[in-house]
Amino acid sequence: MPLKGRSHPPTKLYQQDTVRRIGPNQSLGIVLRCWHDAEDVSPHTALNDPMMRPLRPGEVGVSFLVNGGEREILPESELRLIDRSIQPGDFCKKSIDDVQSGVVTNVLVKGRIEHVISGEPVEGWKTLDDVQTRLDAEIGDYVIYDDWIGQVIELFDESLIEISTGQLVRLPELSSRLSIGEKGNEIIPPPTGSMYNLFGSFFSAGGSRPDSVDTVIDVEHTVYAIAWLAVSQMIDSATAETKTRPQKFWSGKDIGKLTLIRGRSDLEMRVGDRVRPRNNTGTPFTRHRRDDANALFEVHLFIVTETETTLDVLWQDGTKESVRSTEVIPYLNPDEYDSWPGDHVFWKSEENRRHAIVQSVNAIDRTAKVLLPDTNTIEVVSVLELDPYGTSDPSAAFPPSGSDGLGVCRGDFVFVHPSGATNGFEKPVVPKIGEVEPWVRENPIVDGQLGGWRKEMADVGTVIAARRATEGIRESSAIVHPVQGSGNFTWIGEVIGLKLDGTIEVAHPDSTVEIYPLERLTKLHDGMEQLENALWGDGGDSYDGHSGDEGEEIWSMDEDGVWQPDLNGGDWEDENDEMQLVEDDSIEVVSGGWADESMETSADKPEIPTPEVPLAQNTRLPALEDPGPTDKCAVETTLTWNRFEILSSAPLDHAFISSPPAQPSKSFLSRLTKEYRVLSSSLPDTIIVRAYEDRADLLRSLIIGPENTPYEDAPMMIDWKLDSNFPHSPPVAHFHSWTNGNGRVNPNLYEEGKVCLSILGTWSGDRDEIWSAARSSLLQAFVSIQGLVLVKEPWFCEPAYDKLRGTKEGIVNSRLYSEKAYVLSRAFVRRALEVPLGSLDSEIKWLYYGNHRLDKVLRDARALIKKSTASQVNDADQELAVPRLTTGGIITLERTLSKLQVLLDNNRT
Repeated sequence: MPLKGRSHPPTKLYQQDTVRRIGPNQSLGIVLRCWHDAEDVSPHTALNDPMMRPLRPGEVGVSFLVNGGEREILPESELRLIDRSIQPGDFCKKSIDDVQSGVVTNVLVKGRIEHVISGEPVEGWKTLDDVQTRLDAEIGDYVIYDDWIGQVIELFDESLIEISTGQLVRLPELSSRLSIGEKGNEIIPPPTGSMYNLFGSFFSAGGSRPDSVDTVIDVEHTVYAIAWLAVSQMIDSATAETKTRPQKFWSGKDIGKLTLIRGRSDLEMRVGDRVRPRNNTGTPFTRHRRDDANALFEVHLFIVTETETTLDVLWQDGTKESVRSTEVIPYLNPDEYDSWPGDHVFWKSEENRRHAIVQSVNAIDRTAKVLLPDTNTIEVVSVLELDPYGTSDPSAAFPPSGSDGLGVCRGDFVFVHPSGATNGFEKPVVPKIGEVEPWVRENPIVDGQLGGWRKEMADVGTVIAARRATEGIRESSAIVHPVQGSGNFTWIGEVIGLKLDGTIEVAHPDSTVEIYPLERLTKLHDGMEQLENALWGDGGDSYDGHSGDEGEEIWSMDEDGVWQPDLNGGDWEDENDEMQLVEDDSIEVVSGGWADESMETSADKPEIPTPEVPLAQNTRLPALEDPGPTDKCAVETTLTWNRFEILSSAPLDHAFISSPPAQPSKSFLSRLTKEYRVLSSSLPDTIIVRAYEDRADLLRSLIIGPENTPYEDAPMMIDWKLDSNFPHSPPVAHFHSWTNGNGRVNPNLYEEGKVCLSILGTWSGDRDEIWSAARSSLLQAFVSIQGLVLVKEPWFCEPAYDKLRGTKEGIVNSRLYSEKAYVLSRAFVRRALEVPLGSLDSEIKWLYYGNHRLDKVLRDARALIKKSTASQVNDADQELAVPRLTTGGIITLERTLSKLQVLLDNNRT
């Protein structure tokens, strides 16, 4: 398609953007960090590397392509966007506040090049028709051998360095550290061990090297470490069993037995890439004299200095467009309901869950047209009823992770099963294979020295380098590249297209393209991704519950945004720090918070106390009365129910009922008595708590969603368990999520029950936010959930998004999230009324029937629908948590309202 008209590039910069400094020094650079990135920088790292200090709004960290890669933090206003790196399968938008997004289906890059050493430019723009990129396998590349596919995870290099005297020096070392053309006085490290023996003549002058600039003129990968992931799925099981896993290290002539395969994104040029002209005629080169007299070494390699990227984009509404990459922005935080044409999803109705294929999406209305393969019909549905990630069935035999989704994505590498065979799973679930071997995960350093397989690999590489230096032996072969159209390796390929009929377009290594049904494909689990997940943790938001052990150094940020050691960080019990939430004089509070109790334990389980606690206001609930017609009912603004009670036994539906009872100590029981007294007098009227005589370690709380939040009038039930170390360890919470697999109702409330909050030890926080036996209480935990989690704009509860508050991106995403939270939380009312809640059933019925709260829920929701369909949104409405609903939100909400109306009518009769 022809390119659209040019427009001004967006001012907001993103990682991997190519930028040019504005002003006299117009140097080119790559953006490494942005102020809006989701990152958690260690204060130690910030002190040791100024580039890693916390960024202020509008700042970015840039690595410039001059002066040895000089790095600097600059305001965005001092930089001009030159190009934007976006890959096939990435998502993008035309502007920050645009609700429609697109998926990149193809990328075309042209670049300017100059000689990697002399800097002499070559005129004109170059494409892949003119140059070749990265002929050798690099870390992360896939290779094939004997029906196995593996991934390069480490390299041993032998680099050729030219020093200022013109002498050439060979440098063997583990890891691909150097690139041809790099210059500097730190290219060659201080000589140690075998390197000193190999190059001792060079370092003989007093053990030091000349103070000069070294230049890398050649780099050769002499040893590859390969993690073999999986075998071809085209061969039968009997043959597959005979295919033993290949060796881990490859060197010399063995390298020529490997076939390199790359995805489309790996072939395109990027700034800084080294490329070779397909035709060297007339191109500049440099000559370098070898040690052996007249022998010359020529360098015909070039570096990409500038790029211009064009994208083919498939928008959610089904339209296609070719645009400059600088005319769109990366869509980094997709909504959990986002999908694009060709995506395989589940459509969840009241009755069942059906496989569907997205045809188009109306992002403004939040509706989608989907093809239902079982009936071959098209339906218009709410996107809130679509599950693109397979999370609606947590009991599935093969639960795909949320980041993988259902079906396949552009850029995925997949195995192809034989015709007539399947991957063994019901569509649209696609399995993933390719677990890395245990040896790959070995620690690189043991007792301060290189250890494990890395040491073994370094030894192999050093022996090869020594033989080359002393015996002149060079046994090496170039890695093989697939022959176009050869028909080889049709058992593996890269997904390049998703068809609207559900079939998948796959490009094979020999450049042939075939169409396959989804059930014939199995995804390859990327090995580098596995290692990264193991390093950082799969969830990305987990916390180990660590809360300030003695001896841990505490850090805090000063007024200039710089991390500094907090010398008073270990003083957890300040003499003026008293429990602020408790004002009851009957509670014994000492300086530092709760009174200190002895940790003596009893050998026998002590009798669980039943404190005489004053109940909040009424001692019993009013009798239910016929509320009469909806428009005549009145809702009590102050709830007159028992906020705290101790019941005889814990309910069977309690999340922790099957866990072994805690063996409480005297201090546990003493503290629990005080907690009970606080709860009996200090709970707000929208939180009720139940404790149990037979299980002193269990509690159940019900929090009614606060006014002017998406959770208004909705019941949020959380079960609690206190371990035997309480109060020195925080309580454990389990949230009852009644979303029916439609996603989280709040970023901090997980569908599997996790409650993510600093005070509970499930998220990191400042020392004043995490649980402290001296300062924290159960009341504080309950109130924190109501005040810090069930808020007006829950999207910003996600730590990475809080910095976007007040930005256009934040406003758009927050509005969409709040609509989802409102619609889902209306279903919470239905669930609480349809399925009796242990310990709370009478309270629920009194609240929604006797106190007419269900009438209010229906009335408010219908008024919101009426206002949304009539577009009656004014400035005053913008202060509301949910000012209007999209068409998709209305579709889902009306299903819930019809069920709630039936419940209300049945109660009246």
